[in-house]
Amino acid sequence: MQLLAACGTTVVISAGMAIPSAHAAVGDRSAGQARLTLAQIAALPLAAQSRILDPLRALAAALDTAGKRTEPDTYATVRIDAPHDTVHVALTDPAQADKLIQAARKINPRIDTRRVTVDKAAYTLRQLHAARTQLLAQAAAHKLPYHVYSVAVATDGSSLQVGVDQPTQASIRAPMAPAATGQVQKNLLDGVTVAFQQGYQARPTDQAQVKWEDSSPQIGGDVLSDGHADCTAGIPAVKTSDNSPVMITANHCFTNGDEVFTEGGTHPAFGAYYTTPRNSVGNYVGTVTGTSPAWDAEELTGGKNNADVQLSDTWHPVTSDAYSYAGDLVCQSGGASYFMGYGNVCGIAVTNQDITWSSTDWSGTHNVRGVEGTRMQSNLPWAVAEGDSGALVYTVSGSTYQARGVNSAGVGPCCYSYNGSDVAFNYILWTEAPDILGHFGLKLNPTT
Repeated sequence: MQLLAACGTTVVISAGMAIPSAHAAVGDRSAGQARLTLAQIAALPLAAQSRILDPLRALAAALDTAGKRTEPDTYATVRIDAPHDTVHVALTDPAQADKLIQAARKINPRIDTRRVTVDKAAYTLRQLHAARTQLLAQAAAHKLPYHVYSVAVATDGSSLQVGVDQPTQASIRAPMAPAATGQVQKNLLDGVTVAFQQGYQARPTDQAQVKWEDSSPQIGGDVLSDGHADCTAGIPAVKTSDNSPVMITANHCFTNGDEVFTEGGTHPAFGAYYTTPRNSVGNYVGTVTGTSPAWDAEELTGGKNNADVQLSDTWHPVTSDAYSYAGDLVCQSGGASYFMGYGNVCGIAVTNQDITWSSTDWSGTHNVRGVEGTRMQSNLPWAVAEGDSGALVYTVSGSTYQARGVNSAGVGPCCYSYNGSDVAFNYILWTEAPDILGHFGLKLNPTT
């Protein structure tokens, strides 16, 4: 699902808070050098990406938190623009920017507010979320003459971007706003502009295994199986109440009460993931004891884990968690992608941090809210494949690895088929680590 480009009006903020000059350095680059594109940044080693992105991530997080807490009557969205070394914050009233920035400084005094660019938004986040709630309720009640696959908040606060089965018919049948002379009419929902586009059903990616038959304690990126379905271990955590271990994977992977193991036997050859028979399960990981369809996450309890992420030939401790914002870069540790020969998939650019999609699993059909990303064209072949479900989405922040969420689904088939079905996707959908940990009352395993 291709998202619309930002189109807000840029506002220069007050003296002392101006954005960097056009020739300012990005990351470690000296002034006067050509800017790196996002694709070029995505191709850098993760440590180099971190040096460029970390100050922008901190700034985006502080602005987003401040906007939601103190300026909900004007705040819309934030977006990281790494090539220009800035964070865009969209407000319906840009005159309130100084107030918002001061609030952000109180949240994190270390942020560099000279990197802020203020854009004019059409709607507040609160308005957009209210319209989204209304649209999804109408869809659930079968009151719409079209099928809704997903609803995303535009990263510039200009609209809801709605993926449907027939965008032309949806536009014709939706309420229209009166158009001024020379302007195109807009579809409206409760006064909010709706941009219809071709949508696709989100496909759970739940055939997978990752690094094969790991012994206890298991870590993020390990293969999981109940003898029938295969998925990937996501967030290794513990309960905040008693420190008992909990492994998180995707809710659509296994049913409540299932006993889950690693995959067993000899691991598949690289490139043969989909054609290798599964003959046995391996080591016990845990039993499904808690489920959350809304976050597409479930708890596996009874085994042991460490809060690490499995890489191609080693592992690293995962010591923090955070939200993702448009313009950021992440990796995912899915098993299918690994055994098809692509290792952990990195260079995934966040295209939308606030998207809701329809997902059907063993417990029914649900609306799931999370993040959308796509692998940069220079880093093909795909963002996610069937078999990557539940895997940890992560990034490198400074010298540490940071949890961002768990793989949920793929959108937009691209480039690989098995048994006549597309199993690889241009776009990845994941649910966010802070939401999952908060919902279940968990924290990252402190024993690493």
